[in-house]
Amino acid sequence: MALWALSTCMFGAMAQNPTQITEIKKRYVTYPFSDPDPIAAAQKLYPYFRFDGFTSKATEKEWTAVILENDYIRVQIMPEIGGKIWSAYDKVNKRDYIYNNGVVKFRDIAMRGPWTSGGIEANYGIIGHTPNTSTPVDYLLREYPDGSASCFIHAFDLLSRSSWTLEIRLEKDKGYFSTRSFWSNSQAIEQPYYTWMNLGVAAGDDLQFLYPGNRYIGHDGDAHPWPMDEQGRDLSKYVENAFGSSKSYHVLGAHSNAFGVYYKNRDYGMGRYALREDKLGKKIFLWSQAGDGQIWEKLLTDKSGQYVEIQSGRLFNQNVVSSSFTPFKQVGFAPYQSDSWTEYWLPFAGIGKPSAIQPSAAIEAKMAGNKLLLHIDPKRRLKDSILVLDSLGAILQGSFIQAQVAEVQEMGFELKTGQRPYYLKIGKDYVDLRLSAAEKQLHRPAEIDPEVAADSAQVKLFEVRDLIRFRQYELAEMKLKELMLMQRPSLPLYLEQAKLAWFKMNYQQCYDYARQALSVDAYQGEANYYYGLAALKIGRENDAQDGFEVASLDPAWRSAAYLQLAKYYYRIKQYESAFGYSVRSLQANGLNIDALQLQCLLQLKYGLGKGQEPAAVLAEHDPFNTFMQFETNKKIRSRQEFASEKIMELAVWYADLNEYERAADVLVQAKQTPETLCWLAWLTRMDPAASQEWIAQAEVSSAAFVFPFREESEAIFQWMKERSTSWKVDYLLALLYRFRNQPQKGQQLLANVQHEPQDFAAYYALKSSLNAVDHIPLAVKEMQQACRVAPDEWRYGLHLVELQNQQAAFAGALKNSTAYHKKFPDNYILTLAHIRTLLLNRDYASAERELQGVEILPFEGATEGHRYFVQAKLMLAYQYILQKKYAEASQKLQESRLWPINLGAGEPYDSEKNELLADWLSAYLKKQASDQEGEQHLLKKIVANKKTKNSYELLLQQIASERLGQGNRGTLSTTTLNESLVEHVRKDALAQYWPELIRKIYFEKDQRMF
Repeated sequence: MALWALSTCMFGAMAQNPTQITEIKKRYVTYPFSDPDPIAAAQKLYPYFRFDGFTSKATEKEWTAVILENDYIRVQIMPEIGGKIWSAYDKVNKRDYIYNNGVVKFRDIAMRGPWTSGGIEANYGIIGHTPNTSTPVDYLLREYPDGSASCFIHAFDLLSRSSWTLEIRLEKDKGYFSTRSFWSNSQAIEQPYYTWMNLGVAAGDDLQFLYPGNRYIGHDGDAHPWPMDEQGRDLSKYVENAFGSSKSYHVLGAHSNAFGVYYKNRDYGMGRYALREDKLGKKIFLWSQAGDGQIWEKLLTDKSGQYVEIQSGRLFNQNVVSSSFTPFKQVGFAPYQSDSWTEYWLPFAGIGKPSAIQPSAAIEAKMAGNKLLLHIDPKRRLKDSILVLDSLGAILQGSFIQAQVAEVQEMGFELKTGQRPYYLKIGKDYVDLRLSAAEKQLHRPAEIDPEVAADSAQVKLFEVRDLIRFRQYELAEMKLKELMLMQRPSLPLYLEQAKLAWFKMNYQQCYDYARQALSVDAYQGEANYYYGLAALKIGRENDAQDGFEVASLDPAWRSAAYLQLAKYYYRIKQYESAFGYSVRSLQANGLNIDALQLQCLLQLKYGLGKGQEPAAVLAEHDPFNTFMQFETNKKIRSRQEFASEKIMELAVWYADLNEYERAADVLVQAKQTPETLCWLAWLTRMDPAASQEWIAQAEVSSAAFVFPFREESEAIFQWMKERSTSWKVDYLLALLYRFRNQPQKGQQLLANVQHEPQDFAAYYALKSSLNAVDHIPLAVKEMQQACRVAPDEWRYGLHLVELQNQQAAFAGALKNSTAYHKKFPDNYILTLAHIRTLLLNRDYASAERELQGVEILPFEGATEGHRYFVQAKLMLAYQYILQKKYAEASQKLQESRLWPINLGAGEPYDSEKNELLADWLSAYLKKQASDQEGEQHLLKKIVANKKTKNSYELLLQQIASERLGQGNRGTLSTTTLNESLVEHVRKDALAQYWPELIRKIYFEKDQRMF
């Protein structure tokens, strides 16, 4: 039995008060964002738009806040800022255990621009801070009979056409709160799959990361040792990360359900617990501790100090494309897949660094001889048996524990010689007591098999698949075309071709590729499914049924295939068959939201399936479900930024079932845009008078910030083109084609418009972008028209300058950049474009002056201003050298090594700087001064530079090595380099090589730079 037990009462008697939930208005010092971009975004972000207006001037603003509070925890949620959990306060220990930002300070970090630090941010969709991170989401408050309360937040994600809901729940008698995610893909095709919870904690010299594992991988999937790196630094300690640039550690290699942080000097910390299969990924993000990271402390807060991010994800890493060449590839969100998982967020104190964290308690466990010593910080009321178990579950020792939440307990268990504790059982909860890293080690490979890596065709096909899953469709198509030249056709290749053809809305081609895949394997589930989808689109209903029926043999595709059959039978009014297939679909996937909605509709309209309860399932998992709102109240209420898109999604769903009246009744509740009005005209086409009225409204409605993206809209616009001559229909269809990898179709559409708008500049910006690849002069002409139509929109001027520089019309670009810079003197984006244009026009002195006056409000990864600064200084130094003004040249070289704070980038550690070019010119000056020792010192520095990857900088390193007598001409292959330039460098003919060398290093894509 337990030899001794001691409790430390930290908080009063047992609490029974129910959780309080309140909605309040709270004032914050706010640095707002503004200036939405009216120009259609690039493919990866489309149909969202960015915000480019940020400010260093604060204002007071009132925000809606939801407060959940019991006797131990107070949680604040901000539904107008993405539903972020803004803070979590430990009332027992009287401190925030999640970083609580005292101001709302939006900065350009997220994919759409604005982002705020701190709290917990839920991300779903594609890699990056979710598009909803700084804008309003839907929310509702709920109290439960057991005394707990929840705040639900919800949004519809346009990038993946998926819906996510997060329940933030606080029980009345718990020292933690939980978050339950429900994420659903209600689309017939695979969507991107990315979801991470991003939590901020305060930085500090005593901060330690409780991240079990033996390796970490980067965004690129490359593996490195953890926690001790190759230099002997303990990366799990904040202070030992005072090197290098900002860091992302995705830690793996140990079997663990929890991670967290611990502040040693304060004996305090926080933990996050979830079932491991629910959240495989655990990441740490650290800003650099040098100036390039310190700059973000003041940028993102006023007085709350620096923060660190600890994150949990469904996958091992937040992978980028290069990760596809490692084991850590991209997962797709399968058709009609729904995922749900729960996480627990808790503080702990007074127990030292815990070895186990779970919802019952945070526990420090250690062995002292044969004695097991425990320090326990309960997170629920404990009145339970406590048992020490061996690896097979046999009881080694036991006792009884009684404690309130946060009432720290110290216990000791005397074990027999040779006995090893593996688990601790407290009531019904099991705690892993395996204390050594070796006992929890995993042996999953972190490097790709060299034989697989050598099979470039196979790896490149994975790359194409993952690019599609990243929404990089244009690049995926380009890579796929290259791959088709490299290897013989195969079933996987046919499948990726079919998916891209579907995305391009080329359904005949999709059908053909899927059919070719079936010629290889008649039973392949995915091929049969896409065959069925494409067959429906081209009117081959028998083939569609055949495809879905065979696809249903594959468990992975069964639910989706049965749902397609259910919808097919619904359309042809065979409702009993439709209901039967909906049942089968739900047997294969009980959380198929589309199948639940269809079954519910069949019940409501035709009384089928009285024993089924699809409405109850929808209400439990998807409380914001638009279908249930409409069928219950005929109204859809939504406060999120893109509420109309959420409403339109339901209208499209009804229309797909030929429920046109319902679809119209839904869509009239959305914002009336040309797209929604075109749909309404089509939905009411059996009533010519009503349809014509919608057409008339569409023709006069504003097309601003209307960006069609659904494949279903193509047929609507084509129908509309036969009934309207408005440019808006062609514009909307061209936007859709551009997004869907068919820019030529969009280009042709707009080229044939008879009556172009006189007051809508975005139309000409679209025409310009469609011509920018093959017809630069025409692209310039169209952007000039956009500038004339909207002279007060700075972005058109920016794009015009960029196009003219691309065209090598540098004088014209400078004329326009000067005009726009004068008109918008405080716009640092325009100023940077102007500085670049000055450099292209070889006006280095003017560029230098502009760089002195510009104030760049930094954005994540901002180095552009500093890069232009270095280029200007180097070229001025070069000019002084030609004039033999060596003192002035030396001064400019010294200045090139500076990091002026006004340029938006902080100074990194010396080891992260790349001053190779300045060193090269400085060595040249030393040689001119016959300072051999000084020249040798600089040449050695050049050789030791490890930050360069550019082939021309590597050339300089090789030649420096040769001059030091340390290398020879065979070290670097120069076959891909300009031979004349290489020879001039070897001869030290500065005037013959320096301008071209700078261009090769900095602006290879430009036709002229210096």
